[in-house]
Amino acid sequence: MKKIVCAVFILFLLSSCSKEPTVAQQFTDFLIAVNEKENKGNNFGRKLNEKEHKEQELFIQLMEFTNQQDPEVNERVVALKKSVRERSMLLEKEESAVRESKETIGQLAESMNEMGFTSQVEDVVNALNERSGIHEAFILQYKKLLDSQMQLYTQLEDQSVREFALQKHVSEVNDLIAASQQTLVEFNETTREVNRLAGRALKSLEQQK
Repeated sequence: MKKIVCAVFILFLLSSCSKEPTVAQQFTDFLIAVNEKENKGNNFGRKLNEKEHKEQELFIQLMEFTNQQDPEVNERVVALKKSVRERSMLLEKEESAVRESKETIGQLAESMNEMGFTSQVEDVVNALNERSGIHEAFILQYKKLLDSQMQLYTQLEDQSVREFALQKHVSEVNDLIAASQQTLVEFNETTREVNRLAGRALKSLEQQK
C-alpha cells in the first residue's frame, strides 16, 4: 500500500512594529491564528503518517504468508485493524482542527469587512476558504479509505474469500489512495497560492499606513 503524504500548512507571515494595532497588524494576527489552528492538524497528520508507515510494513509482511497461515496472519490482521482505528481517531482530531481553522477564517472575514475589505485581503479570504474545502474533501476521502482498508483486513481473516476478491479489494484501496493523494496535490497548490496572496495583501496594507 502506498504511503499517503500529509499536507504541510505554511504561511509566510510579516509582523508589524507599530505600537497601535494597524489593519496590517490585525490581518497578520488573524493569519497567525489560522496558522496555529492548522498546525494542530499538521501535528495529527504527522502521527497519522507514522501510523501509515508501520501499517504498510505489517501489510507487506502479511502478504508474504501463504495459505493464510495461523496464527501469523491473525496476529498481523489484529494489528492492522488496531492501526486503522488509531488512524481514525487521529483523523477526527485533524477534522476538529479544520473546523477551528474555518471559524478563525470566518472571524477574519467579518473583522476585515468591518474595517473595509481591500481586494487583496478578500482574495486571501477566498483562497483560505477554498483550501479549507479541499482539506474537508481530503478528510472525506480518507474516511472512505479507512473503511475500505478495514473491510480488506476483515477479508484477510476469512479463509473462504478467494484471492481474486482480495486483489479486487486491494485495487479499490489503491484507487482511494490515489484519489486522496491527488486532493493533497491540489491542497498544496492552494497553500502556495495563499502564501502568495497573503504576502501581496500585507504589502498593500503596509503601504496604506
